[in-house]
Order: sequence, then structure tokens, then C-alpha cells
Amino acid sequence: MCVLKKIVILPLLLFVCTVTAQDASDCNFERNVHEAGFLGGASYYMGDFNPNLTPLKSPSWYGGLMYRYNFARYFAFRGQLGAGTLRGTGKGMTGLLPDPLNNNWKFDRPWLFVDVMTEFNFIPYNAADIRKKQRFTPILLLGVGASYLMANTVQSPTPPASGSHNGASSLFINIPVGIGAKWCFAERMTLGVEWIWRISFYNEVDYYKGVDPKHAPGINNDWTGTIGLTLSYLFRQSVPCPASTVHKPSKHKYKGILNN
Repeated sequence: MCVLKKIVILPLLLFVCTVTAQDASDCNFERNVHEAGFLGGASYYMGDFNPNLTPLKSPSWYGGLMYRYNFARYFAFRGQLGAGTLRGTGKGMTGLLPDPLNNNWKFDRPWLFVDVMTEFNFIPYNAADIRKKQRFTPILLLGVGASYLMANTVQSPTPPASGSHNGASSLFINIPVGIGAKWCFAERMTLGVEWIWRISFYNEVDYYKGVDPKHAPGINNDWTGTIGLTLSYLFRQSVPCPASTVHKPSKHKYKGILNN
């Protein structure tokens, strides 16, 4: 057990020390770097009408604004808000209990979301200096968010009787988890590509929760997904290097020496 602890803990300590040493030794690294920009792409949902979690099944769109704070080479804080739609259909599906209107039930719901996430850079990233080579990295995203879904806008038959939220709007919490990459392709401009899954604790995005366990085991809640791009502008705020600060001698402290 002691050997196992050493195997796990020692690499982590070496990683933290390396990151700290790199940041401290490079006075050109700008710790306080702010970015603001736009995001957009395709949205889809995963639930009773998409039990195989097929990406971009019944796709729609989303767009929004983002803010990123790069507080270290390996980490960044990110907040974003956006709007779009989520849609789905039961056409051609089997195994729904009960069969909602011969599987012809459709939904198309306006969607608002807000996410607060941490970005982990797999490669030391420094977008503050375009002359450096640390301007591209794969990223991992993890955080917490909330979604607000408005009522169905599709002219469809009455939704299946699945709960108390039929036909109404809904607000729920989710956990955004994603992968992607970002590239500072020009001075102060960063382009990103990402795929985010929002793990929710809500099962009526599609107004339905009567899935047959034999047909789609493990489908308990409805998730949402987005695949898209981000484009952000970099605002610089330099932190002076302590080693380069010139300290002038105090006239009071060295008064006697100066007079001599």
C-alpha cells in the first residue's frame, strides 16, 4: 500500500513543482490574461428519443458569449451563457411505454444555458505572447451549469402523459464535461473547437420518461450536447517580474556612506 501511495503521490508533486518553477522562472508570462468572445455550433439531446446517445441526432443550433481567465499555463477559468434549441422525435422508434401517439411525438424547445467551468491545458499554454510556441493545446472542460427550457413550439399532438411538467418550461442543473482544443492563431485572437456533454439530473427534456428498460437500459436522465467553435479576443494585463525591478538605494539608510 505504501508503494502504491508513492507511485500516485510522487508524480503529482513533481508535476506541481514543475508548473510552479516554470511560472516563476518566466517573467514574460502574463498571469492576469482575460479573454472575451463568442461561441456557437450545433446542439442535440440524448434521452428517451435518442437512447443510443447518437451525436447530432435531430440537431439544432446554439450561440452565446464567453469569458476566459488564464490564471496559469495549465489552467483557465471560463464562464459562458448561450441560447439555442433542443429537438427530437420518436419517429421510427420502438419500445416506448406507452407508445406516444404511434411514436409521432415531436418536440422543439427554446433553450437557455449558463456554464461555469475549469479548462485544463494538456500542453503549457501562453496566448499572451504571439512570439512563443505555446499557442496550441488540447483541453479538458469540467464544471457546473444550469439549463432553462421553454415550452414546446412544435405544432404536434398533445404530449404523452409522463409527469407534472407536460407542455411547460423547466429549469434544471447539469454538469458540463467536454474535450477540445484551442489555438492562438493571431495576436490576441484565439480559436477553439469543443464537444461538451451536459450531464443532467432531469428526465423530461422530451416530456417523456416511459422508456422500456429492455430497449434502452441505463437511460435514466436526459442529457444535452453541443459541438461547436469559440472565438475570443485577448486583453493583456502584465505582471512585472520581481527580479527585474530596480531598487534604488535609500538616501536615509546610506546617508553616512554617501556623505563620505
